Amino acid sequence: MADFIYLTGCDGTGKSTQARLLIEKFQNRGVNVQHLWLRFPFFTCIPLLMFARWRGYSWYENANGFRHGYWDFRESPLLRNYLPWCLLLDAALAAIRKIYLPLKAGRLIICERFVIDMIIDLSIACNDINLFRRYPGKLFLYLLPPKSKIFVLDLNVPSIRDRRPDLRTDKRLEDRSIAYKHLARELSLTTFSSNDEMLELHQQILARIQTPFQE
Repeated sequence: MADFIYLTGCDGTGKSTQARLLIEKFQNRGVNVQHLWLRFPFFTCIPLLMFARWRGYSWYENANGFRHGYWDFRESPLLRNYLPWCLLLDAALAAIRKIYLPLKAGRLIICERFVIDMIIDLSIACNDINLFRRYPGKLFLYLLPPKSKIFVLDLNVPSIRDRRPDLRTDKRLEDRSIAYKHLARELSLTTFSSNDEMLELHQQILARIQTPFQE
């Protein structure tokens, strides 16, 4: 059985729902399972993010009652060149404490957000869809535990906006969707369509995990 199950994909594709179903499934079978959301483990990169906010490379916008945060590092060599390395270090520190130590203690981890999502955020901010193929982007993937089960959930942008009113005014949603599709295709990651019914998708994921807990 996989010890680390990682659900990734664009916002609004149903990751939280599938994570909840998996957690319930395993807990009902007596498995020591831990839920993890690990997208922004900021520590060493905080000074650079403060600089980004000060210089206007990072900002928030409110639209129709919803708040969206944006990064745009295209005009800042400092942020483009150094923030990815700092975020990589922060991700490594967080992985040791929140992933590798719990795994060593015998826990099953179901993770909604981790290094792929960090790569996507950086790709959009730097306008570099192939960041995962170059240093330091490619190093993020080495933080994934061996034998991880990685599942990308995919859904077209109009359907996401229909499901999630809070994402209807997100200006970067389509860019993130394209970036996830591109990375999943280039890395040959297992991708599931969230157009399928919730429980049907749950069964498809269970089948790929290959556990003895399927009914």
